[in-house]
Amino acid sequence: MKLGTLVDLAKKYQNICLLGHIHPDGDCVGATLGLAMLLEKYDVPSRVLLKDLPDQYNFLPVSHYVSDHMEEPADLIISLDASDPERLGTFGQLLTRGKKVVNIDHHISNTMFGDYNYVDAEASSTSEMVFQMVEDFSVMDVDIAKALYTGILFDTGGFKHSNTKPSTHLAAAKLISYGFDFSALIHKLFDEKPLKAFKAQGLAFERARTYMNKKILVCYLNMEDYKTFGIEKSDTESIVHYMNNVEGIEVAVFFYAIDENTYKISLRSKGTVDVCKVAMNFGGGGHQKASGASIKAPLEDAILAVTKVVSLQLEKKT
Repeated sequence: MKLGTLVDLAKKYQNICLLGHIHPDGDCVGATLGLAMLLEKYDVPSRVLLKDLPDQYNFLPVSHYVSDHMEEPADLIISLDASDPERLGTFGQLLTRGKKVVNIDHHISNTMFGDYNYVDAEASSTSEMVFQMVEDFSVMDVDIAKALYTGILFDTGGFKHSNTKPSTHLAAAKLISYGFDFSALIHKLFDEKPLKAFKAQGLAFERARTYMNKKILVCYLNMEDYKTFGIEKSDTESIVHYMNNVEGIEVAVFFYAIDENTYKISLRSKGTVDVCKVAMNFGGGGHQKASGASIKAPLEDAILAVTKVVSLQLEKKT
């Protein structure tokens, strides 16, 4: 889908909203903001709906575009970076009320739930997909470039993940040509953490367990930890990344509490195990090397269930 096609469609509708997934990350924020600003260049106003937006993205113009509620029903809904309606949380209910739904995503597990589906599992990020939609780069500006660069940077892990393609570097080169301080942005996104996040990270690492002859690494944070440190989901985002750097580990699994008996699972793989297939066992999804899901069970039961599924894949590979 090209931006011009989307603009022509959008101009047929009055109320347009852009939806991102629950617990929005860098790609979700970058793609929704970037597209909202691009549409505005063509006199197409829209509203970005995101809940629990981490403060770390306040260097982008979130206050101008983002809301956590919709005052009027949306006619046209554009979903970005969500593989299925459940990933949209309560905003998923809007899909049944809208006249048309556009689904823009890069997850292989996408269920093609839109009236228009622009899904590319080979893309590094949804933000890169939005960039590739642009036909006339005279409409781009520094804020749009920063938003899309943020999304690409986040989902490629700073261009370290295997989803980084030549096209990804070309997109990044074009975006930084708009003149923002990309070095400061990288530091803000990956290195700068509040003290509470540093402490939470240390606690999670202290609890590290290994399974399957030290091929699976597990860490966790529970509800009590959240109360003790005052941490939020955004304070935990880099933990699974560092876990996956441990020598000899094939799969890293990080559990963090949503409530007393529900845990969000972040999975990373070095390539032997397809963690998207693991996540799909628990109603989640994502990518072969980076996926997530939620599991409603006491912590020890959740760890046992997930490590069992991972172990089965490892056994098939050995």
